[in-house]
Amino acid sequence: MKNRYIIYIFAILTIIVFAILYMIEIPSPSTIITEKYTLDLK
Repeated sequence: MKNRYIIYIFAILTIIVFAILYMIEIPSPSTIITEKYTLDLK
């Protein structure tokens, strides 16, 4: 029975962590990589 409680607690903690990360709204990497670069292919 203890293993089942551990699984439930772990699932609830992961859901809470994902909810907090979703609320904070971490900027996606696509917004960071916006530098312009030209490729000189010869």
